[in-house]
Amino acid sequence: MLQRLYIEATATTPRICFDSIDGKFLIAGRSLPENTEQAYRPVIDWLTEYAKQPCEKTTIEINLDYYNSTSLKKMADILMIIKEISQTHSTEASVIWLYDEEDDSSKENGEDLCYALDLPIELKIKEYE
Repeated sequence: MLQRLYIEATATTPRICFDSIDGKFLIAGRSLPENTEQAYRPVIDWLTEYAKQPCEKTTIEINLDYYNSTSLKKMADILMIIKEISQTHSTEASVIWLYDEEDDSSKENGEDLCYALDLPIELKIKEYE
């Protein structure tokens, strides 16, 4: 069984919590790494391994406060793997994209990514306490 992937957030990278037991994945925080490829390599590698024996349902929640264009590209790469999992294994895949109510560009980025990849998306406005 694949171990849970947990990477603590830093000032420039998001918190990553991927659980292969329940198929629930979370990317949350800020994503502004100097080397995006290096920062996301463990995530891509883990997902590639997960794709071999995924859960019946996989849900990824993306809750980024701020991200750069290279991080958005990595989100596309991650969602592409999720899409491949759903096609290859006939499993259900969904995306929850959280955005700030006043951040139209983040909302549009989530819509555009999921539309381009033909993935179901739930757009949610972030709630602050």
